[in-house]
Amino acid sequence: MPSRAPPGALAMCLPTALLAYYVSRLVNRTSQPRWPGLIQAALVPLSIGLMAASALILALFTDRTIAALLLTAMVAVITTVSRINPHWFLLAGGALGFAGIV
Repeated sequence: MPSRAPPGALAMCLPTALLAYYVSRLVNRTSQPRWPGLIQAALVPLSIGLMAASALILALFTDRTIAALLLTAMVAVITTVSRINPHWFLLAGGALGFAGIV
């Protein structure tokens, strides 16, 4: 059975990447100083929403046990309220998964 991971990852990442690419080209091309700042400020909540939706989709399809679901929820809350780099949690989750704990 072929893996569906590459098309799925592409479907989740491509829209946000294309939006960021074309908006950055548009912002860097303009000579008017006011509206690029407004566009960038408006794109922040949109980008956060797209990332949160991607994270939710990943969590729904990968968390197969209660332990994995609790770990995902705990890491989401901690990374939201703290200034700890999320890569540390990604590394810890990968180690726990590799060890067979989660």
